[in-house]
Amino acid sequence: MSRLLEQREKRARISALLAEKNLDAVILKKGANVAWIIGGRAHIPTTLELSCMDVIVYRDRIVVVTNKIEAPRLQAEELSGDEELIVVNWFEGREGQLPKGEHIGVDGPDNDRVNLQSDIETLRRALNDYEVNRLREISKDAAEALGEAMLDIDPDMSEVEVAGEIAEDLWERNLEPVVLLVAGQNRIKNFRHPLPTTAEVGDIAMGVICARRKGLIASVTRIVSFSEISTEVQDTYRRLLNVEAAFLDGTKVGATFSEAFKGGEVAYLKEGFARDEWTKHHQGGPTGYLPRDYPAHEKTFQIIGLNNAIAWNPSAEGLKVEDTILTTPSGFEILTVDPNWPTIEIAGRARPALVQR
Repeated sequence: MSRLLEQREKRARISALLAEKNLDAVILKKGANVAWIIGGRAHIPTTLELSCMDVIVYRDRIVVVTNKIEAPRLQAEELSGDEELIVVNWFEGREGQLPKGEHIGVDGPDNDRVNLQSDIETLRRALNDYEVNRLREISKDAAEALGEAMLDIDPDMSEVEVAGEIAEDLWERNLEPVVLLVAGQNRIKNFRHPLPTTAEVGDIAMGVICARRKGLIASVTRIVSFSEISTEVQDTYRRLLNVEAAFLDGTKVGATFSEAFKGGEVAYLKEGFARDEWTKHHQGGPTGYLPRDYPAHEKTFQIIGLNNAIAWNPSAEGLKVEDTILTTPSGFEILTVDPNWPTIEIAGRARPALVQR
């Protein structure tokens, strides 16, 4: 029932958009948008942008177009029951079943329809109450899965073995690792997106995840050390947390991502990092149904809305901090909280510590 109500609330917003644009329907093709409208899994290969179904949202009904392979599973496991279903052979295309014309919208560039990509993404970023509750659960499970794995690994393990431990703990909680990065001591300072290798972890390990359940994604980073953490590294990490605090302080409903970003950019200099440090890796941005809808920067003038999921991820000198937050009327809520992970207080907030094993 909750999935049904979740979808109907979204359809009501789409119906209002269609009325505003004088359109009869919008077609959703992209995986993130389809997962959003159905509140379920919309992919087969995780590598494809397009979904395994097309969804036509009219003002008063919703239609799913898919093939004979997917239809039984979608009906049984992913759809709400409100949808009308059009099923084609697996060797036939779905395009012929989709309406066209000047009164039909679509979630991307299209010669035969009106491009509503930006409008749909704006709707998608405003999570409803059902999604907020789901994201809270996903975020808590993701943080605990990563934390459990990182507190259980050994320095003689390879990065891919660490990735396997993390993946196991994620899957045990019904979470898909759509991004999984691991860096040991020989790579942590060299690469900001360290896909795991067969290199041994050694004295330090960083685990990075974007974990997904029924379309919604939580992002988390945690770091452990297997030797005494030097005063210099502790100081660097604290300064990095102060940079993150500036991003967080600027994250307010009604502000722009540009304003929040500039606060963090200034903080890099204030905390003694190199002038170009922030240019070596994107600093995060809006999330929800993608690891990031886009990386925010000083020219990102989109407005931060209510119930937006956001993940900032400042990094410097081989260290990174990352959690998923949700904007609220009074500020924001940190969602990816693991009660078993040690914390350090920064700007009045409990933030993840570097853990010495």
